[in-house]
Amino acid sequence: MTHIHPTNEVDPSFTVSTTKVSKNKDTDAFENALSKALDNREAPEMKTTPANSLGEIESTSLQLLQPSDIVAGRTDRLLKMLDAYASKLKDPEISLKSLAPVLEEIQKNAGSLEREIRDLTRKDAGLKTIADQTLVTVQTEVLKFQRGDYLS
Repeated sequence: MTHIHPTNEVDPSFTVSTTKVSKNKDTDAFENALSKALDNREAPEMKTTPANSLGEIESTSLQLLQPSDIVAGRTDRLLKMLDAYASKLKDPEISLKSLAPVLEEIQKNAGSLEREIRDLTRKDAGLKTIADQTLVTVQTEVLKFQRGDYLS
C-alpha cells in the first residue's frame, strides 16, 4: 500500500526560528528612524510658489490652408473620381448596380465641395467657375444614372 503524505504538515526546513537576534547599534538605527518617521505623521507645511507658465509658441513652418487650396484639392479629387467613373461606364464587364455606390461617393464629395465654394473670394472667380462646372457635371451624371440613360 502507498503512503499518502499529508499536505497540512509543515516541512521542518521551512519553519521560522523563534530565537531572537541580538540587537546592536547598527540594527537599531533603522528601527529608530522608522519610529521617528511614524511618530511624525503630520505632513510638513508646503510653501506655494508661482509656477512659470509657457506662453504661446508660434510655429515657423505652419501653413494654414486657404479656402482656394481646399476647393482646388476637392475639385481635383472629384474630377479624378468622375474620370474613374467614366472609364467604368465604358467597361462592359462592370454592372450598373456595382456603379451605384461609386456614384453615391461622388455625390457625397460634391456636397462637401459645394459647401467649400461659399468661402471663395472674388479673386478666386476662375477656380469657382471650374468647381461649379464640376458640380454641374456630377449632377448631370446622377440624373442620367437615375433616369436610366445607361441601360441597354
